[in-house]
Amino acid sequence: MPECHAPCRLAFLIRDLGHGGAQRQLVTLAKALVALGGFEICVVHFYPGVFESELQAAGVRTVCVGKRHRWDLAGFFLRLVKTMRALGPDVIHGYLHESNLMALLLKPLCGFPKVLWGIRDSQTDAETWGLLGRLSFRLNCLLSGWADGIIANSRAGRDYYIGKGYPAARFEVVPNGIDTARFKQTLLGNSGQTFTLIGRLHPMKDHATFLRALAEVPEAQGRIIGSGDAAYAEEMRRLAATLGLTNRLTWETARDDLPEMYPTLDCVVSTSAYGEGFSNVLGEAMACGLPCIASDVGDSAWLVDDRRWIFPAGDVAALTGAMKSFLALNHEGRRALREQNRQRIADHFTVEKMVAKTAEIVRRQGPVLWITTGLGTGGAEMMLTQLIGGLKHHSHTVISLTAGGKYIEPLRAVGATVHTLDMPVGKPTVGALWQLLKISRLTRPTVIMGWMYHGCLAALIARMGTQAKVIWNIRQSLYDLSLEKRGSALVIRALGWLSFWPKLITYNSQVSARQHEAIGYRPNKTRLIPNGFDLEKWQPAKPRAEDVKKPILIGRFGRYTAMKDYPTFLRAAALIVQQRPDVQCLLAGTGVNADNAELAELVQQLGLTNHVQLLGERQDLPEMTASLDLVVSSSAFGEGFPNVVGEAMACAVPVVATDIGDTAWVMGETGRLVPAKDPAALAAACLDVLRLSPALRHQSGQAGRARILAHFSLNRVLALFEEVLSTRAHIATSSEAIAPLKPAVTSN
Repeated sequence: MPECHAPCRLAFLIRDLGHGGAQRQLVTLAKALVALGGFEICVVHFYPGVFESELQAAGVRTVCVGKRHRWDLAGFFLRLVKTMRALGPDVIHGYLHESNLMALLLKPLCGFPKVLWGIRDSQTDAETWGLLGRLSFRLNCLLSGWADGIIANSRAGRDYYIGKGYPAARFEVVPNGIDTARFKQTLLGNSGQTFTLIGRLHPMKDHATFLRALAEVPEAQGRIIGSGDAAYAEEMRRLAATLGLTNRLTWETARDDLPEMYPTLDCVVSTSAYGEGFSNVLGEAMACGLPCIASDVGDSAWLVDDRRWIFPAGDVAALTGAMKSFLALNHEGRRALREQNRQRIADHFTVEKMVAKTAEIVRRQGPVLWITTGLGTGGAEMMLTQLIGGLKHHSHTVISLTAGGKYIEPLRAVGATVHTLDMPVGKPTVGALWQLLKISRLTRPTVIMGWMYHGCLAALIARMGTQAKVIWNIRQSLYDLSLEKRGSALVIRALGWLSFWPKLITYNSQVSARQHEAIGYRPNKTRLIPNGFDLEKWQPAKPRAEDVKKPILIGRFGRYTAMKDYPTFLRAAALIVQQRPDVQCLLAGTGVNADNAELAELVQQLGLTNHVQLLGERQDLPEMTASLDLVVSSSAFGEGFPNVVGEAMACAVPVVATDIGDTAWVMGETGRLVPAKDPAALAAACLDVLRLSPALRHQSGQAGRARILAHFSLNRVLALFEEVLSTRAHIATSSEAIAPLKPAVTSN
């Protein structure tokens, strides 16, 4: 699968870089993404903090916007907008509620980057935040549906916020990653009787339950490490004194040397009463091989994964029982518990796993909405199906303006969601347009790709109410508008006037791009992406002994339409069989069968009844094409990039074709080119090829396959479309993308 090699510009947004679990995880993640490569990382924060220097030392850019005081709102936001616009991120990843809201407000002001929210708790205490805090939380709940993705670090957090109205479909759980190289096991025995609680001094941590349980285990010692609210700390100290723990309990402020300290402990206890999402303390302690006891809050039970050491929040008796069970373990029991915990982190909660999952979410492109005229037989429809099957980094929804089509099921088979609006051809209905808008809003695409003229016009309509970028794909040349149906000609003209709207206009033909630019399509939007051919599907036939006796086979494949000019081919065939009566002509395509009275009559008039087979629509074209001695394209106009020519070349079959569209570019020096609507020239070129020895015909065919491999393989085209669909597609100018000018369209 082709990769897009442009680095992803990722801006983290967080309130501050001070001490805290969320900050610690952001620093770990940012440093690891820089080391991974493929990202340009910047951490934007409102207030300075101790982690700023660590990020900078690791090569992570940091920008402090500087919120001066609580009511510094308008000025602060303007500075934030200026900072983010200068960074030009592809993705803004908010961390915690205030930053999530800011990221969403920045989106329309910074070029509509992808916005990810970070949820780091499992239950809010918004009622304690004050007026602005409560308002922020309610706004987060109301606006959460506008975020492109929401990453929770715990299952409990995901479930809680879904209950508050956050969209379940956009949630992903990426548990915190523990640096197992930094937090590592030592050979210490951990045979003591001390239980340690590490965490900020806050009611959420429920120190009271820890103290009351410790009082019930007289042989145990206690240790509390953390800083926080002074009044709460004083209250807990009084409770400890009342419980008679003064001589069995030590108090310490927050420490910066946890990796060195953890291995010296006996057992870590977490008694959180609420709000705990993913406990970093538990994960770090387990990575160091420490036994842990935790309340059943947040994802602690998932993390510890051993019900012996999980107790209901606030249940003093249950915690007391777990403490006594731990003290009763012998040396072997403690060793097994240490190894179990260390392995649990290594298997499920490493930094590498967190980074890989986060990188995948950040890089993941949003849905692509493809809008096409129809899904019946045709090269454009086949190419659409091949692209969607190959662009596996994206989810795909396809809307066909008309009903039915042979490619509906193949598209669904490669994972696309397919809708048909069942419009009568050339007659849009109010109901169909409403359905178009409804599907677009529900899909919330990142890109809307208009496929062929009517699909391009519908793409502009579908964009209303979305933030998607629109890309057009034009798939035919345009020699004379008078050859088009009246309605189609009006649409073609209208698209020229509207061509300032799409982000890019992609063409599969050099000639087509020049011709459309000549009638007003914006040249600065032009991007050339030729058709691509699956060289596994289109392969040369293997030689067989009976092939020596078979007649000379000439193929002309394509639907029956004026632009394919079957009459010129048949008149050329009549001239060919006069000199080569051993020639058989195989004609295949929609409408190319005995029921086509016009075609059958011409075959009879030209005396070709014994030399022409009208095969209709076939499902075995790769095998049929490979069996031929010569492929002919007789198109008179409208051909953009001729698939039938490229398919024949991929099968190493020589080609004779009219000089329409980009046929000359596709063939290069490997085939014969003749003027359109000239049966004599077409017949002469075919006879020239048939006069070649089998070895020279084989050599000519192999040269054609080599040209397809070098310039028009499906993998190369997929890579070009991957780039176009990415958030930062380069817009090539005409001079970059297009070869020398061909004759322009005439408008008469």
